[in-house]
Amino acid sequence: MNKLLANANVRVWLAVVGVATLVLGASYAMVQQSTRLSADDLPLTTAQVAKQELLGGSNATDVVPTLKTDLKSDTSVFMIVTDNSKHVIASSAMLNSQTPLPPNGVFEFTTQHGSDHFTWEPQDGVRVATRVITYGKSPDDGFIITGQSLKPFEDRISTYTALALAAWLAVLAWSYLLLLLPKTKLK
Repeated sequence: MNKLLANANVRVWLAVVGVATLVLGASYAMVQQSTRLSADDLPLTTAQVAKQELLGGSNATDVVPTLKTDLKSDTSVFMIVTDNSKHVIASSAMLNSQTPLPPNGVFEFTTQHGSDHFTWEPQDGVRVATRVITYGKSPDDGFIITGQSLKPFEDRISTYTALALAAWLAVLAWSYLLLLLPKTKLK
């Protein structure tokens, strides 16, 4: 190993590969996180608008979209409005012909903190960027649950993963060709 590292070209190649790995890895992490976090934007905005409308006197049935979102196959934003007992007042979300609700712990956390956001998997293969906020004052209070499928965001992340891996392999190959491939003499 020491003999291999004594070769200046090997050390330069390792340095190039190391820098490329760090730069591509950091770039990938930033793009991946930015893409995943952007999935939270529309559910947040939708929940905030619904809260304002409900506080302004609108009925939940007027605030919640009438178009149903099948959580298995649709990527549209959905909304569920419940009372403080977690009884569904209005919903645009459907999963297996029913309105799903997050686990009880989510409602407890949201009651204490006013909001919660998380990745919800109500069923295997169904992943949703979810926002839950409270609204109103007792006895006219409850929860607004909004969300959006993570599928399009995860598909983009898969593409970014393939591109980052291809770029890293290209750096490995190109730098190997330039620095380590035995030089041939031109005649």
